[in-house]
Amino acid sequence: MSIIVPIYKQIYNLIDSHLPKRIYKATRERLALLTVGTIRAESASPAKIAEAVKELGLSEATIPSIERRIRRIENDPQVDDKICFHPFARERLLIGHPNELLLIIDPTTQDDRVVMVTVAVWYRGRSLPLVWTVWPANVPLEGDRFWTRIEDLLKSVAQILPKHVPVTWLADRAFGTPAFTDLLIARGWHYVVRAQGSTRCQDQRGKERQIKHLIYLKGQKAKIRGLAFKKHGWRTVSIVVYWGKRHSEPLCLVSDLRPRWSLIHLYRRRYPIEATFRDYKSAGWHWEQGQVVDLEHIKRLLVGMAFATWIALFVGTRVATELLAQPPTGRRRTVPWEGKRSLFSLGLQRLQELLTRASPVHMCWQLTDWNMPNWQSQIHFHHARAFIFGARNGT
Repeated sequence: MSIIVPIYKQIYNLIDSHLPKRIYKATRERLALLTVGTIRAESASPAKIAEAVKELGLSEATIPSIERRIRRIENDPQVDDKICFHPFARERLLIGHPNELLLIIDPTTQDDRVVMVTVAVWYRGRSLPLVWTVWPANVPLEGDRFWTRIEDLLKSVAQILPKHVPVTWLADRAFGTPAFTDLLIARGWHYVVRAQGSTRCQDQRGKERQIKHLIYLKGQKAKIRGLAFKKHGWRTVSIVVYWGKRHSEPLCLVSDLRPRWSLIHLYRRRYPIEATFRDYKSAGWHWEQGQVVDLEHIKRLLVGMAFATWIALFVGTRVATELLAQPPTGRRRTVPWEGKRSLFSLGLQRLQELLTRASPVHMCWQLTDWNMPNWQSQIHFHHARAFIFGARNGT
């Protein structure tokens, strides 16, 4: 290795510190190169990763040789999410000391080749991948086969989460069924899931109807404590229905928590996982433009992408802390440029700078402020408060 890029060495040490001792040194180095190369190239394509590794001077080999080295990780049985990534996620959550955790589960696809279901944890308007499962898109899973895979995901999540930390799950309509929520309740977890509007419910007076018929007009909302999921033998739940004026249909939510309007705002924190999928497929790692199509190879590539995503959020958090530490002028009434960027984007931009910097920089690989709102709201209020009070004081 001709040049030791300081930030590369720190990323290598971060990943290496969580790997079991039985992992070979060659595997450790390949995994670090895969992660750093993905970040530098902003791509999960082995060819582009190889070009990035060569550009950074992390190898004296030719680009084709580096690409072959990167592709060896696709055949490396030691590169497994449970072995390499789960210990990392467990330790990072433990160090962060969250008071509660919001978990989001959602499916996505890679073109028409692969289906992936991911569980991610909400953090300041973004989401961080914890566990995932993939299968070929042309092999549909229905009924018990699908829910068996989901239950296996939940078992993996349970092994990662810090003990005694309250957990609430957020999920869209595909998971608005007792086949999913019963699995959560059995583990002591809460949930807020979107249900089909045609789901039958019953209020405390015994009146039965479809959930969507708790309201009839746009702008209306309703909340009750009652029964739902008649086809599954009824479950006692809270139901919140809201029909936004710009929405084509009501939002129907079911939860084990008390019936409150705040469940609507809580459910909206599901959307960051859509941004994570966008980062995977277009805005960040360009997963769909890569040449990797074999399912086992994809599984190993996803390990590197997950590491790269967490590292981008670590660095983005540092950038946010620096910006919030700067005193506002009191003259800004709009969101600054940085406030229009996500923590992921801010972190990725800073990482590009750090990867070309020869001088050492110390990174703190921690996520704090788990109870803070999303980053855009933080920076907005940081400046808005100073503007409002400055105007009141005549300055």
